[in-house]
Amino acid sequence: MNLMRAKEIKDDPNTKDVVYNGKYIYINDVDDERQKAVIHYLKESGREFEVDVTNLKEE
Repeated sequence: MNLMRAKEIKDDPNTKDVVYNGKYIYINDVDDERQKAVIHYLKESGREFEVDVTNLKEE
């Protein structure tokens, strides 16, 4: 995924299907300069972590 699309998904009020390592995730924040996204798995609450935006896939 590219940075611009990750930001669009984060700001969209409608949930999009985004996958990281085979699991559905929610994008909490996007860091433009570092091209990282702060995400959490949808089925696991409370655990946020940072990944490269390019590792996210939209289904």
